[in-house]
Amino acid sequence: MPSIRSQLQQVPEWAHALTFLVVGLLGWYFLDDTWVRVLFLVTLYATLGMGLNVVVGLAGLLDLGFVAFFATGAYVVAIWGAPISPSVEGVVNYWVLLPMAVFIGAGVGMLLGLPVLPLRGDYLAIVTLGFGEIIRILALNMDDYTRGSSGIFALAKPDYGAGKIDHVGDFLIMILIAAMVVWFVTSRLRDSKVGRAWEAIREDEDVAQGMGINTTRYKLMAFAIGASIGALGGAIYAPFVDFVAPAQFGLIVSINVLALVIIGGMGNTSGVVVGSALLIGVPELLQFEETANLLAKFGWLRDGLNTVIDGFNAISFADLGKLPPSEEWGDKLALYRFIVFGALLVLVMVLRPSGLFPSRRRELEFQAEEPEPAGIA
Repeated sequence: MPSIRSQLQQVPEWAHALTFLVVGLLGWYFLDDTWVRVLFLVTLYATLGMGLNVVVGLAGLLDLGFVAFFATGAYVVAIWGAPISPSVEGVVNYWVLLPMAVFIGAGVGMLLGLPVLPLRGDYLAIVTLGFGEIIRILALNMDDYTRGSSGIFALAKPDYGAGKIDHVGDFLIMILIAAMVVWFVTSRLRDSKVGRAWEAIREDEDVAQGMGINTTRYKLMAFAIGASIGALGGAIYAPFVDFVAPAQFGLIVSINVLALVIIGGMGNTSGVVVGSALLIGVPELLQFEETANLLAKFGWLRDGLNTVIDGFNAISFADLGKLPPSEEWGDKLALYRFIVFGALLVLVMVLRPSGLFPSRRRELEFQAEEPEPAGIA
């Protein structure tokens, strides 16, 4: 009997996208602002994950500086869309800044791609990591443009015919529309000639080049498309938080996005959404009072586990500590998030090296048996 995972992989991808859209709209309609904010963050990181999935999952280019493109989009909207901006007089309409941020992000992606074209693997990861830090440090020191560590606030909100987008529910609708557009574009690219060229480069760049694929062109294209999606996310995030500062664009953003792509399933957009829900949504939900009240009903389970821990401590003369009360689980998870992420990454790499919900083609690649070397006659 086929597994649930294989059955889900056989469902058309448009059905997954429609389900995601319906869940988001139901949350927007029925849930209060606190829960809608979580849906916004999950959708935002899912959109960023789709962009990084193009670079890492399809083209096989390990990019640890994705936060640079996210910051680019946010600062484009902040510098040209805030009345207090020190370098621009007046405020440019947000709907002009949004495509402007996408195009500038694509340009920054190509700017990163040009010098790293000869690099692969760990060397590429280190250089892209440094690029992300360079963008953050530039934003920190260019006071005449970014106001340095003080940041830029009071950004102009996107407006439409009936008013301004200034409520968390309005921003959820906005990011849902952006996610659906990105989902459609990336899925079409994956199934096109461009996507097949990326996958060939991912498997073996030398062989792909020998087959006539212009690897320089397609790698630059991957960087540009991934960067433009990252900038799109930043351009929507900036007016949502109404504040842009270098401290918001640390390495942790790149790690979060990369972790959800790997755990969810590289090469599969639906897997990226699942990864975002697990790594972004669950830690946020555990910090809610309603979640703590629900977990409190399972206090008997915590007491039983603490009894087992006490017995183990008595036998081994160790001190593993005890599980905290349910109302503290959210804070503890936020405190030890990096450890949890690391443990999940190790488990996924050991048990599901292709991710929880990888693309069908990539899963078959991992399942394929290596041919045995021919014996010497």
